[in-house]
Amino acid sequence: MKVFKDALKKARIRQRVLCFLFLILAACFYFFVIVMFSAQDAEESGALSYEIAERLAKFICSFRSDQSLSDVLSLAGYFEHPIRKLAHFLEYGTLGALFSGSYLPVMKIVRRDTGKSAGLYRRNVFVVFILAALDELHQFFVPGRYASVWDVLLDTFGCIVFLIFMYLIFDRKKT
Repeated sequence: MKVFKDALKKARIRQRVLCFLFLILAACFYFFVIVMFSAQDAEESGALSYEIAERLAKFICSFRSDQSLSDVLSLAGYFEHPIRKLAHFLEYGTLGALFSGSYLPVMKIVRRDTGKSAGLYRRNVFVVFILAALDELHQFFVPGRYASVWDVLLDTFGCIVFLIFMYLIFDRKKT
């Protein structure tokens, strides 16, 4: 933590304000949007994901000349659950990327001073894990919804995957 604080002091004030304030506020707002989706009751949430699945099924079936309504509905039912899980993965991956973006101005300094910046990524994963667990706990109290440990793990995995991409793009040492 001391290394992070020292790097923060060395970063320019403009970078600190823009990256930390803007991205942290954006991440908080984005988490608020996630919680609002979680606050939907089971019927409303299921209808939203089924509508997306139905549109995807219609698009896929549009390439076949002999499509029927039952084909579209069957395919939509097949896609509904994976779309819900993909949404979890992408939501929390994006949240992790937003939090990670706030570290960008200090990562270069931390890496230069210590040669490592992995601690910042680990903190980010931990924060996203806690937020995902709190969101699932919140979902437990929504009518018709339930909390799932698997969703928390999927959310955290989404964050990890996005952070790997962030690392490869912004923080990897150039050889």
